[in-house]
Formats: sequence, C-alpha cells, structure tokens
Amino acid sequence: MKNIQRNSMYTRAVANWRTLLLTLLVSFFFTPAFCVGDINAFSDHHGGLPADRSVQPPSVHSPESFDLDAHAAMGVTASLIEQYLHHALTSLRLIAAAPATRSGIWPEIRPAMVTLCQAIPGAALYIEADGNYYSVERGYTGLNLSDRDYFEDLFNGHEIHGSLIYSRSTGKQSVLMAVPVIDEGEVTGAVALSIFLDDFQQLISESLSLPDGYLWYVIDENASTVLHPRRDFVFMNPAEQGSPSLRLAIENILAGREGYTTYVFAGRNTCILYTTLNFNNWRLIFGKIGEPVEDMYMPKAYDILDRITLTVRQQIQEMDRSLQNVVLSFGESIPAEHIVRNTFRQLYRENPFIVKLALINRQGMMMHVEPSDYVRSEGTFVADQESFFMIQKTNAPVMSSSYLAVEGFDAVNLTHPIIDNQGNFQGAVKLLIRPDVMIEELVTPYVAETIYDPWIIEPEGRIIFDKAKGGTGRMLFLDYRYEEQQTLLELGDKISDNQSGRGDYIFIDPQTQRRLVKMAIWDTFALHSAEWRIILSYPPYD
Repeated sequence: MKNIQRNSMYTRAVANWRTLLLTLLVSFFFTPAFCVGDINAFSDHHGGLPADRSVQPPSVHSPESFDLDAHAAMGVTASLIEQYLHHALTSLRLIAAAPATRSGIWPEIRPAMVTLCQAIPGAALYIEADGNYYSVERGYTGLNLSDRDYFEDLFNGHEIHGSLIYSRSTGKQSVLMAVPVIDEGEVTGAVALSIFLDDFQQLISESLSLPDGYLWYVIDENASTVLHPRRDFVFMNPAEQGSPSLRLAIENILAGREGYTTYVFAGRNTCILYTTLNFNNWRLIFGKIGEPVEDMYMPKAYDILDRITLTVRQQIQEMDRSLQNVVLSFGESIPAEHIVRNTFRQLYRENPFIVKLALINRQGMMMHVEPSDYVRSEGTFVADQESFFMIQKTNAPVMSSSYLAVEGFDAVNLTHPIIDNQGNFQGAVKLLIRPDVMIEELVTPYVAETIYDPWIIEPEGRIIFDKAKGGTGRMLFLDYRYEEQQTLLELGDKISDNQSGRGDYIFIDPQTQRRLVKMAIWDTFALHSAEWRIILSYPPYD
C-alpha cells in the first residue's frame, strides 16, 4: 500500500513539474519581446523598450547616419537574446530539480527535454557523472563530455551560462547552457541545452527585420563571435583579422559596458553602438555599414586585375583569330586531308596553349585531328556536345563552357563554322585548350611573391582556375566542400550576377583550417556568348 502511495505521489510530482515547464515555455512566446514587428516602426525615443530592459544612451551620441532609433533597436535585440537565454536556464533549473531527473532514468527525463528543444533550437542533453550522455535525437550517444572545458565546473555544482562548443552529437556551432542535478547534496548528473547558434541567430534576425545596411552581432568576454548574421564569422575573433581600427574598437568594447565607436572592416566604414548583456557579460554590437573605403592594397589589386584581364583576353582572342583565319583559308568546303593536317600542325607549333585541333564534318564526326597524339579520336562523334549544337543552330563561332574532356582534364574549346556561299553549314574547326595550364602561366608573373590570389569562374559557378585552393573544375554552388561556406557562396552569387564589383568572404586555409577575411575584386572577359569572371582576392590588412 505504501509503495502504491509513493508511486502515486511520484507520478503526480512528475506531472506537476511537466505542467509547470510547459506553462513556462508557452508563456515564453507571449512575452513583449516576441511581439516585435519591423524595426523601422520604432519612433525616435526610448519609451518603446521592453519593460525588463532599458538601454541608456552612451555619452557619445550615435551618428546621424543611423536612420532608425539605434538605441531602441539595440535594446530590443538585447531583450530578445536575454529572454531566450533566461528561459533556457530557467527551464533547465526546473528539469534539474524534478524527481524524474534526480532518479537518472532517461525515459522519464526525455519528455521535458523534448519540450525544451522544441521551444529553443538545440540539442537537449542529460549528462551522467562520468561524462557519458543522452540526447533527445539519439538517446544514449556513446559519446563522452568529460574532457570539455566546462565539465569540471559543472560537476562541482556550478551552472554554465554560455560555453562555445561544436556539438559532438550534431557537429553544429553551439552555445551550451547547463545546470547540475543535485540529489541529497551530491551532483549526480546534469541537464544541458546546446543551443544551435545558426538557428538562434535566425530567430533573432527574423524577429527584428532590420533594414539593409544594418547588422548586429555578439561577442563573448574573450572577443570570440557568438552570434553573427554571416555564420562564417561565428567563433572568429574579429580583433585578430588585421584591421587596426577594429582591433582598437574591440578593446574599447570589452573595457566598457556600453558606448559608441567606429571602425573600418572588409572595405567598409561601420558605425556601432554596443552594450553589455547582463545575463553573461557578453557584448551586443549594433551597427550601420557605411560607404566603401579603399584599403592600402586595393590600388595595386586593381592594377594587377587589369593586367591579368588584358593578358587573358589578348591570348584567347589571338587563338580565336587564328582559328578564324584557318576557316577562311579552307574556303566554303572541307579541303583535302593533307591541307588540313599541315594547317593544323603549323597553328599548333605557333601557339603553346593549344592542346589539339579537329576538323568536324556536318554530321558531327571528327575527321582529322592534330597533333598525332590524339589521332585515335578521329571518327568520334561530337554531335551531342553543346558547342556543336549551338554552332549548327547559329552558324556563328562558339566558345564553350568548361567541361571534363575525354582525355581527363578540364577543357574549353573554340569552334568556328565552315559555311558555303549559300549560308549552309558544312562543318567546323575546333581548337581545344586547358584553361588552368594557360592561365597559370599567364598570371604567375603578376602575382608571384605577392599577397594576391587570382581565380576565374564562369557565371554558372564552375571554377576554371583557382591558384590558392586547388578548386579548379569544381562547381562552387554544388560542391559539398563549399556548402558550409556561407560568405563564399554569397560572394559567388554577387560575382555571377555582376560583370564587375568587389566584396569580401571568409577564406579557409585548407592546411590549417584557419579562417581569414579576404577582399575580392573582379572583372569580366567575354567572347562570343561565353563569359569568364576574373577575380583577384587578398587579405586587406597586414
């Protein structure tokens, strides 16, 4: 009878704390901070801040360049962040104090953890005293956390209010909140929420709806970036990116609790306000990105880019003219074999970047190929190649996109039609080049022993040449190696859509995995219907 009563009391206790947790999490989404509309709606005063958060104007007034009430916007941003963190911590405290959690029985703990990670994006964990742990997604993970920096403090009875980690169960960049489970004065385990920073940032940004040209980010007391709209910056220390003005700004931000300053970063003037999050001493930075400025390396970069673009253009146009002259020498029909071979051999000798030449009949068969190394491809049909289809359709010269040739390397071909005097297509002459080999030789004299890295990409995203990272032949927008490099993909979109311009991105060193901010400027070489974006990237600071 006593066992039945104890079980009944236990069941009621479990039900009570689950109800309390659910009530807490539901109320979370009806607090004032989550009723924020578009940030443009703020009037130019501070009375609109949430009741639990008030940001006093710093001694230096914000510049007129802010088109909105920056103090109010920063206050709302701080409230949103702190309310998420406070609710995560309060929920973890409730779960840690629950009878089911003190029992250490995972099936009894899991329902509350499921509710928690549904409300706040992250991995909810129960950690045992030896470091083994359970997660909502995987159950018993078979992984161990005892070597984490926070582990000793946590199992000495201290709460963790924001440790930056790569989640072992998901691999995602996260911030860990954790509360020890204490039973009869002894720490028997811990409950934790590994908040996914990318999802967390997106929730805040969507709630704010800031206009273009504004940004916000958060750094911890060590200047590591915790939250940033461009996820490649997360976990980076902005003070280590070389900008003297940014380094000084970060020093001032960490030394004070709130204020206003400016810095130059990635080719832009940025005006910022900053304040301290009371929850864990992080700094919230809220700013407006200003007009582009020229860094010390940019004039030389544009000079090199102009020279590279001109050199590439002249070389390919020379080959294109040579091919046109070959067609003119053939006349209106396909000449005898010995004439074709002698003409091809002479052109091959004159231009070291030509890999092979081919005469194609109107059915799409390669009749004669030079040099003799490639004679085995004679008789091969190329009618299904896009360049041959286009030249038949238009009777106009074509420069192809980059493609994987049957010889096993990435190639580009120039093709000119042979047209009779009635305008009928009789065949074509094709010239094949290896653009990576050609470009390497052409650009090296301009960039050898400099900080500048050239790369060339087609608007569709295929990388024709990449001196810095060995990406030649890859598709920027499809290759798995780039799928997590948000800033590079953003830059790629901009390059694809614009024939010239400038931007910045995070370069990841393939050997050290060190991340470095780089500037990129670009121009376009176009021939027939094809375009190449010629890009020069470099670190803008010493």
